[in-house]
Amino acid sequence: MTISDVIHQPLPHWWDVVDPTPQVLRGIADRFKLHHTSVQDCLDPEHFPKIEKVGDTLFLIVRCLDHQAPKDADNLLTLTRKLACFLNKDFLITIHRGDQPFFVEARSRVEAEQSPEDIMVRLLKKTIDSYMPYLERVEGELESLEKELLGRSPSSSELINLYGLRSRLSLIKRQVWHTTNVLKEFITVHCAKPTPWHIDLRESAEGLWQYCDELMEDAQNLIGLHIALSGHRTNETMRFLTVVSLFFLPLTFIVGVYGMNFEFMPELHWRYGYFGSLGLMVAVSLFIYWKVKSKGWLSRE
Repeated sequence: MTISDVIHQPLPHWWDVVDPTPQVLRGIADRFKLHHTSVQDCLDPEHFPKIEKVGDTLFLIVRCLDHQAPKDADNLLTLTRKLACFLNKDFLITIHRGDQPFFVEARSRVEAEQSPEDIMVRLLKKTIDSYMPYLERVEGELESLEKELLGRSPSSSELINLYGLRSRLSLIKRQVWHTTNVLKEFITVHCAKPTPWHIDLRESAEGLWQYCDELMEDAQNLIGLHIALSGHRTNETMRFLTVVSLFFLPLTFIVGVYGMNFEFMPELHWRYGYFGSLGLMVAVSLFIYWKVKSKGWLSRE
């Protein structure tokens, strides 16, 4: 891999660094006089979003969704990618692992009159937008799971999928929350004069966080619905078994009494004892059925 494969320079004041080695990062830090702690943060693939200003250079980290993330990705490294930015009035350095499609598009469509801050704001907007296709797909999966839960008992794979969705939404929501705070500080503290692009960036971040919060609540409600339906089905089964036992317990008692075969049991020598015991059992069964029916225990509502 050559230096040109790692460092792209669409404009004289924008350096886009992809998958840099520690040696390349040290060379960039020496050339632009970047603080070594900020460079160390660039090497940490799991670093959370942050913002700080060292001298005249603003250092900012956000995370975007990896467009190549597997469907079952459930951790920070496989689901998201870090974007580190060094912003100065004279230059912008962006450092990231993996070349996402919006980076390729941004490098090809950047205009010469755009300032380093303008380029970074547009990249941050694309970073926020990268979550939307994935969240829209999650919303569709939640709607499908909701229909399945209401129509029939869900399979174990569907329940595992539901809990996996909640786990991934929790991770994304946490990252979006940190990113939103970083962008708010960037706009309110470090921007001398916010433009419509800055305002749109902040509104997009806040809207994304609200969207994540709604999906997280939907996933939690579905889990609660599953627990409630499981409890309801268990109660239905227990009610059925209880009704069955109401019929058979007294009948079993009668059969047990007359099955003891004591010598001095009068009914044993009675000509109609057999039919009398059957009649007694039928009468008891009809009485139990009437009581159960009158109390509504046979109704499924």
